[in-house]
Amino acid sequence: MSSKGSQRRDQRRRLVVSWNRSATGAGQAPASEPRSMAEYSREAHPEHQSSPAVLLPTGLGGMTLAIAAILIAVSGAVTVAAWEPVLGRPLFADGGRFAATLRAVKGCLDPRSMQSLAGWLTQSMLVLAAAVALVVRLMRRYRRDDYKGRFRAWGWLAGLFIVTSFATVVPIGRVVGAAIVDASSVPFGPAGLGWWVAVAAVAYGVVSLWAVLPLHERGATTFWLVLALSAWGGSAAFTWLAAGRDRLVIAAQAAWTMGAALAAIAMLAAARSVIREVRGLCRTPAVLPVKDKAPEPADQDEEAEAEAAETPAEVDAWEPADGDSQGSDFSTDTGQEHRHLSKAERKRLKKLARMNRAA
Repeated sequence: MSSKGSQRRDQRRRLVVSWNRSATGAGQAPASEPRSMAEYSREAHPEHQSSPAVLLPTGLGGMTLAIAAILIAVSGAVTVAAWEPVLGRPLFADGGRFAATLRAVKGCLDPRSMQSLAGWLTQSMLVLAAAVALVVRLMRRYRRDDYKGRFRAWGWLAGLFIVTSFATVVPIGRVVGAAIVDASSVPFGPAGLGWWVAVAAVAYGVVSLWAVLPLHERGATTFWLVLALSAWGGSAAFTWLAAGRDRLVIAAQAAWTMGAALAAIAMLAAARSVIREVRGLCRTPAVLPVKDKAPEPADQDEEAEAEAAETPAEVDAWEPADGDSQGSDFSTDTGQEHRHLSKAERKRLKKLARMNRAA
């Protein structure tokens, strides 16, 4: 009986092992099969992705909407932030259950600091301006007559916008001003602020002129860029004169934010101008037809005298002998040639005729 029981156990073990093997094989079979690749449309390939330049507004309506959106957003943020400090009226009623929340909201709208909603909009506008300037550089580099590499000015302008964004958060202006004051021993403004403003003004002036002047339609770009630089200049002036005046500090921050928004609009206008150049949509001034200049009376008299004087001289000089047919043919040929003499040759013949008469 014991032998029969052991045989049954061995048979049962073999069955369990075979079942386990079959189950393991069935579970691993799908994992060994290769997975099918996901299908994408042709437009999903990186080579067929649209360039950022295609996303920029080129029509008059789209450009107007973009300008309005930027100005409304920035002006609204600046107005809300400066409402209570300037007018002295609370924008939100204090007290109540959500008094702590309202105080936190006011902290986010602090007009004296760039760590606020206005500061975030300033950074966003400067980054947008730098990105659009780089897009303009990518388009301008394919201009065939740009043999002096003027397209690089747009890359430098984008770099200036990045430095401006960095200076909004980190006070590198004080570092540059203090370094120049220490090196030259010439103070210029509070904490060397004047040196920083002078360096920034020269950099923006040179690069902006080099970048904007080659454009065919540069009126809008020049207008918005001049407004942006003027706003930044006003911000520097307010900071210079602040000296503990709260309202001047608020005005300086507001002018800085508005300057960033105007710089972004200027770059959008420049991109629109370049795209219109690429597509051949720029308006070119009509070329007036060139009118033939009427000969002066003195020239007419000289030509008439030359023609009158050259006829007898030619006849006397080339009159053939009688019966000389060869001389007659030569005289005929020379007469035909003299009908097409230039003005200089006619004057020379006139001079020779006068010399013959004098002789």
